Amino acid sequence: MSGILLSNQGTVEAIDVADNWEPEWMRNDEMEEGNDPEEYLQFEEITSDDEEPVASRIDGIEWEGDSEYFFPETPDFLDPVTFVSDEDISPASTPLFILQKIVTPDIVDEIITQTNLYADQKAIPNWKNVGVPEFWRFFGLNLLTGVVQKPSLKDYLTRDPLTATPFFTEAMSRNRLEQILRGLQFVDLEDPALDTNDRFHKMGIILPNILKNFRKLVNPGEFLTLDEELMPYKGALSFKQYNPKKRGRFGVKSFFLMDCEHRFVLDILPYQGKSTKLSNPNWIKMYGFGGAAVLTILEKGYLGKYHRLVVDNYFQSPVLAKTLVEKKTFVLGTVRKDRKFMPKFIDHVTSRPTRLKKGEVETFSDGDLLLERWMDRREVLILNTFIDHRMEDCVSQNPRNAQVKPASVLVYNKSMGALDDMDKIIRPYQALRKTLKWYRKFGFHLFDICVYNSWVVYCHMNPLRSTGYKQYLSNLIKEIMSANVTIRSTKGRPVTIPHQPSFNSLQHLPSTVRNNAGKKVRGNCHLCWKNMNKLRKATSIRCEACGVWLCVDGENSCYKKHHITVAANSQSLQNEN
Repeated sequence: MSGILLSNQGTVEAIDVADNWEPEWMRNDEMEEGNDPEEYLQFEEITSDDEEPVASRIDGIEWEGDSEYFFPETPDFLDPVTFVSDEDISPASTPLFILQKIVTPDIVDEIITQTNLYADQKAIPNWKNVGVPEFWRFFGLNLLTGVVQKPSLKDYLTRDPLTATPFFTEAMSRNRLEQILRGLQFVDLEDPALDTNDRFHKMGIILPNILKNFRKLVNPGEFLTLDEELMPYKGALSFKQYNPKKRGRFGVKSFFLMDCEHRFVLDILPYQGKSTKLSNPNWIKMYGFGGAAVLTILEKGYLGKYHRLVVDNYFQSPVLAKTLVEKKTFVLGTVRKDRKFMPKFIDHVTSRPTRLKKGEVETFSDGDLLLERWMDRREVLILNTFIDHRMEDCVSQNPRNAQVKPASVLVYNKSMGALDDMDKIIRPYQALRKTLKWYRKFGFHLFDICVYNSWVVYCHMNPLRSTGYKQYLSNLIKEIMSANVTIRSTKGRPVTIPHQPSFNSLQHLPSTVRNNAGKKVRGNCHLCWKNMNKLRKATSIRCEACGVWLCVDGENSCYKKHHITVAANSQSLQNEN
């Protein structure tokens, strides 16, 4: 693919643009560590043999009857009193307060520590250590790049009046933003104690700690669903997956456990082939890889509570369903015809495969499991342990689509869309940028999920207040910026087209800024810092219109001096015009 480049002299130059083209600001990034050919040889992919259970303590399943022989023991699920388990969260909680219950101060401190350490190890030129307020401003700007989308990072920080977004340049300089992006790190890669057998070791303790906070924040409801997600990534990576059904096709695969009612992400299990961190690697032989992944995630506090789990045919099998019943957890999902212990769909007289007509249903049961074979446009096999066989009307806006379906199919269709619903919400506002460092991209993706979960909690606590995801992001970004004020250096590029609005004293009112705890936020006086040899003088007064901190000291008030100058400049510009 080719493109056109407009040079500084105004001439047009032809350039070659590859499909995986990256902006210039990312080309200086070092090549990803560990992406050599040797790593590709070491990676063991999960094959079809690993997906099928080959050994089990279950000798066999006797499908002796139909749905009339299905006698499930399904005690009622005890609904939690509240969905949100954190008592500190109330309807008055702000978006940032809820988000900081997930991205806690200890997680932020760890990211800052590792980022500053990495910058020192790589000797990044002119590096200044990142602080907590600056990190949160960086976090907020990263979220804003998903709301205000532009082709490259330079377009966000340009002063060209045609494409400029002044908020970015006021919040952080371009050099500093690029510097933090280059130095962002989650773990010390030179630590000799680092477990490099875990392919996600470059996420450090950030990933497990955030997932722990997911689980602590809410009480999940009765229905859960487990599905796979593919984070788009086309770089060189040994465990990169290809799925033609997904929008990005190439990427990093993970398994998501979600609450079906609230669409809340409860847990994430990153896929690493045969080295995936399973609770017991022997489970692959007993239940297949999909079944082992299910048990690994459910072991974190979801077994024995009579949850109803909905899965697709990648995870479901008669062996897994039998095992979950014994662990007081019930499962429903589509199942593959060639799974071990599945019945043979043949005519016992002619020994030929039986075929169903559209709308026909055939059922099989062994007492604990119910298998429904239903013919729609194609054959559907549903295996479950808690829903009796019954046919129900399918509600449709199109009268010609009205038909009768098994109740289990309706439950499956309603529950399995949780992950797709989350993806539809966050996809238009994701701040995923091209980078050679896959773990940084995964980190940004993880932060997007954290923000999404905080939005789910906020909406649950304020059911009467309709707040769309885009509006929630805008409110969150504004709160982050106002609560984390940093001192900008006076050095920088001059404004291309100076502009000074007419002075209106009613707009320049003093105000005090308070944080989430209600305490006053203080900053250094703008004039004292600028005119008195960079003298730091803290003040809690800030001009709402100018956006600068100014001290108030009687006749020598910097607040008064500053606005006399602003008014004079405004009048001078008006006279010139």
